[in-house]
Amino acid sequence: MLLLLTICIFFTLLVPHPSWARAQESPALRLVQAEWAYEVRGKDDYDPNPEGRFPRGERGYAYLVVEGFTVDREDDYYFLHIKADVAAETKRGFRLFSQKDVLDLEEWYLEPPDSTWFYIWVDIPWWAPKGTYVAVITVRDMLSGAELEEKREVVVY
Repeated sequence: MLLLLTICIFFTLLVPHPSWARAQESPALRLVQAEWAYEVRGKDDYDPNPEGRFPRGERGYAYLVVEGFTVDREDDYYFLHIKADVAAETKRGFRLFSQKDVLDLEEWYLEPPDSTWFYIWVDIPWWAPKGTYVAVITVRDMLSGAELEEKREVVVY
């Protein structure tokens, strides 16, 4: 009897079993809205700065809406985890400044969200040279490892 049970277990391991988990493609992390702002108060509540012009010694804001991030589940809740970095470069690509993790966003939901919004800011030093720069915003999905980089011009006056 023991021999028969051992043989059955052995053959069971050789036979492929159907998998009930469905394959899911990683979504493409993307910015659906990215705007410079003078001030941000909340979701869709900000003062747009369409030219991206900021005075020295002031704070510059970027209002962002992201889709395509990974949502995980724990118990009855869904969550996401996104981080963002910011840097400033000259038009020729020389990096003047960078700051990692200006945003570390972990949000929990009752239903999986399609998008999320956030804002980041940079305090422009009073001694910053006037000119046109390239702001580099990097958004990282900490659950999937996906990363996107957005470059936008910004003017310091």
